[in-house]
Amino acid sequence: MRQVIGAALMILPATPAFAGGVGVLATGGMHTEKVYYYSNTSPEGDLYSDIDDYDQYQLTQTLPQLGGGFELVLGDRDDRIMGTCRFFYNLDAPQLDPATLTDEIDPDYVVANIRDTPRHLGFGMVGLSWGILGDPGGFQLAAVGHVGTAFLTFDHTEFFAFQVGPGITYRMARQVQLFGDVQIQGRFSKGWSQAGYGTVGVRYLFD
Repeated sequence: MRQVIGAALMILPATPAFAGGVGVLATGGMHTEKVYYYSNTSPEGDLYSDIDDYDQYQLTQTLPQLGGGFELVLGDRDDRIMGTCRFFYNLDAPQLDPATLTDEIDPDYVVANIRDTPRHLGFGMVGLSWGILGDPGGFQLAAVGHVGTAFLTFDHTEFFAFQVGPGITYRMARQVQLFGDVQIQGRFSKGWSQAGYGTVGVRYLFD
């Protein structure tokens, strides 16, 4: 009889174990953008008659951004390694007028077509939070990394992004975890730029 019961238990389907959670987050920081501008006058002071003759210049602007969204969490709340999938809205500040910043040419001769309105971005990113020091059931120092895209834009300026940096977590209740991280981000779309992000949020872990 024991053998029959043992065999029956072995062929019964295993009860699925669910582990993970959901969270909300807020983020903000700074990023760089290349801005191109032109001079409609030659260095000798002669006015160009053809726009194709304009001298081109560029400068890198550091602009603020902020956003918010939600994340999905995969992993047991007592594990040091947790997978995350973040979806969030991001607002980039408008570009600044090069005429107010350049010291290469007379501001009166600057011709530029800048983005003078905020840029709206929708991000989707996947990554890991890897606990290094501390206790997953309390305070923990972690290494955090994500990769993904700004896949939703109104001006067709989508880009690939990856980021990495330190993070902290604190489980204030059995199923509630506070988290925060600071990450350096690389962006690629016809060239590289960079950003620095700070993110804070709260997770509900339902395993």
